[in-house]
Amino acid sequence: MQPDEDELELNLAPVFEIGEKVRVRKLIRNDGTFPGQEIGATLAKKGDVGYVATIGTFLQSFYIYAVHFLPTGYVVGCRKQELELVEEDQMKVMLNRNAAGNLMVYVPKKDLEEEVVKETDSEQGKIFTLANGWELAIPSMEEPMRIPQTVEAKRLS
Repeated sequence: MQPDEDELELNLAPVFEIGEKVRVRKLIRNDGTFPGQEIGATLAKKGDVGYVATIGTFLQSFYIYAVHFLPTGYVVGCRKQELELVEEDQMKVMLNRNAAGNLMVYVPKKDLEEEVVKETDSEQGKIFTLANGWELAIPSMEEPMRIPQTVEAKRLS
């Protein structure tokens, strides 16, 4: 849901979380607030990838995401419209069963636990469809399945 133009961004939760991998959507130049660089110097180019280090606010109106760009070492303040989330395809997930015996998948990186509502076999391995709609491919699943276990998964959707 997009906020109204007049609505304060701070009335909503931050779009990005500390530690998330983000990509810059536009060229970011020093507006005079970055020490040690000339005004107008390039701080981040469109497509550069960094990690949200901290989240602050500006003018009690909107969030500023301090993004750490590892290649340059710069930590640059960015607004939400200047960034986009970089989704990681590969992730570690934990498989377990709930009290009812249903297969559950826990994604630690997202602190997400969902029930598997459908299992299919494909060329990519076993495909689990989760209750939230995510599809995860697990390329090397041992049969019979050992539970609990941690496996590599690829998010398909």
